[in-house]
Amino acid sequence: MLLKNKKAFTLIETIISIVVFVIFVFGIYGGIQFVYKVIYSSRTQVIEMSILNEQMEIIRNLDFLDVGIVSSTPAGVLTRNSTIYRNGVNYQVTRSIRNIDDPADGTIELGTDTSANDYKYVYLEVTCVDCQQRSALSIYTYVSSYFPQDTSNSGAIFVNVKDSHEQNLVGVNVHVVSDDPSIKIDMVDTTDNNGMLKIYDVEPCFQCYKITVSTTGYTSDKTVSSTEYGISIPKKYHITVNSKTVSSANFQIDKPAQINLTTVNTACEPVGNVSFSVAGGGIVATTPDRYNYENTISTNSSGEISLTDLHWGEYNFSNVSGHNFVGIIPARPINILAGSSQVVNIVIANSTTKSLLATVRNSNTLLPIPNARVTLTSGIQNFEDYTGVGYFGQENWTNKETIIYDGGGFWSVDNIDKLDNGDNTYALRLAEEAPYVYKSSGVLESATFDFGSATVDYLKLDWRADQPTSTTIKFQIATSDTATPEIWNFVGPDGTDTTYFDASDKDIPIAHDGERYLRYKLYLNSSDANYSPIIYGVYILYVKSCSLPGQVYFSSIPNENSNSLRITADGYIAQDVNLGVINSNTSTIIDLISNN
Repeated sequence: MLLKNKKAFTLIETIISIVVFVIFVFGIYGGIQFVYKVIYSSRTQVIEMSILNEQMEIIRNLDFLDVGIVSSTPAGVLTRNSTIYRNGVNYQVTRSIRNIDDPADGTIELGTDTSANDYKYVYLEVTCVDCQQRSALSIYTYVSSYFPQDTSNSGAIFVNVKDSHEQNLVGVNVHVVSDDPSIKIDMVDTTDNNGMLKIYDVEPCFQCYKITVSTTGYTSDKTVSSTEYGISIPKKYHITVNSKTVSSANFQIDKPAQINLTTVNTACEPVGNVSFSVAGGGIVATTPDRYNYENTISTNSSGEISLTDLHWGEYNFSNVSGHNFVGIIPARPINILAGSSQVVNIVIANSTTKSLLATVRNSNTLLPIPNARVTLTSGIQNFEDYTGVGYFGQENWTNKETIIYDGGGFWSVDNIDKLDNGDNTYALRLAEEAPYVYKSSGVLESATFDFGSATVDYLKLDWRADQPTSTTIKFQIATSDTATPEIWNFVGPDGTDTTYFDASDKDIPIAHDGERYLRYKLYLNSSDANYSPIIYGVYILYVKSCSLPGQVYFSSIPNENSNSLRITADGYIAQDVNLGVINSNTSTIIDLISNN
């Protein structure tokens, strides 16, 4: 008998075969899908280009005076937006039409041309509404006439939009509405590559053009009427346009900021359901002052609340309900940068009839002064306290290879020289290659700052400097729980060695909190050999537990007609402040002058 060996597939072989087959099938499916997407995208672009050419031909066949947007300037018969339906798909067409003041025959801006409508600029965009299209397809042209309309009695509005760092913003929406019923203008357009929108052929009127600027992910800015803030005087009225002149309108917008607030008592324990007033984000009207943000808010049961979509600038907190306002961490006023998030602790105490909160600052830097001795004299009684630790500051660089900071030492330096301040102290600048010819870059590593314990929360790295426009100043920091780590890892705001603390970001991340020791590294750069930045002071702001930086609180004031303060601090001229009668919970700010 002939025996045959019949061997079947094992389970593992079967599974592997199925996996290979599935990968093969999905590869083919993915390739087909990619080809389909390419074909679909090309087909969509062909349709969009056809729509643009069609719309452009319609405009070319219009009378010159009809080429414009309804309720806009130049006025015409076209709408700003319209939807066109093709092959079962909706496409949105956006039209922008502007008068052009050609400098060949003078300009209204220079007062050498009274008719600022030499020709028109037409810009069309089309977007596939149903396709989730990321970028619009566009086309533009210019149209002109042998006999343009006489606009010699009209004026112009030039809108300029910048961010908080004075950088021009491109593509910002500008909404212009007339408050005068006889002037039919309700238009939206966008700023150009210079952050400008120039609107010509605008009818003259007094404070009748309301302008609002906005863009996705940014704050907004606007003009207001004379009665918007009651008796207060607005800083930005609705625009007035005069005949044959240009009216300028300047706006600033930027990424919104956030404040994360917690109300705590003097033992650092959260206190819930506390209401208080908040005002800040820049003054929008005066006499009396009104602010971008004004509100009375209340923390939740955990003592927390987050304020979002805030305008950058200084913020103050007051009128704490049912408690005394002891102080704020960091020291007030809180200065919030655009796009930043700031943690703020409001320290409160049991309510009393009369109390005093005194904030002591450096008159030059406006930074809080630590360990200032504050003596309150009320009648014949004296009360004394010291301000909470506010900052470690270095304003002198003398000895190299200093390990622990001693008031003037540093660890290492490369291409940076000391600059004699003339008072036995030294600032920093780039080293010279020849007299008044500076090296392009330099680095200095500080000595180690000892903050005394691990219960330290870092707030901000700050500095005082002269910085020509051709130069940059950057910092990195390194923290450690020991004074002698194997290596100091210098990082920037995001915790990596590729970013730096600069003028736009000085807040120290919470990841460094609890590390007793700190070093900073300074980077100076210049693109012009004739200029160097100069560093006069570097400051590390921090708090420990619930210490109030630069602040002292007296919880109860006697019933006396005469109250005064005497403030003394090492390195500063003593100052006496007469407060007179104190009838309520009062706060004051004292700026001390350095005696160096």
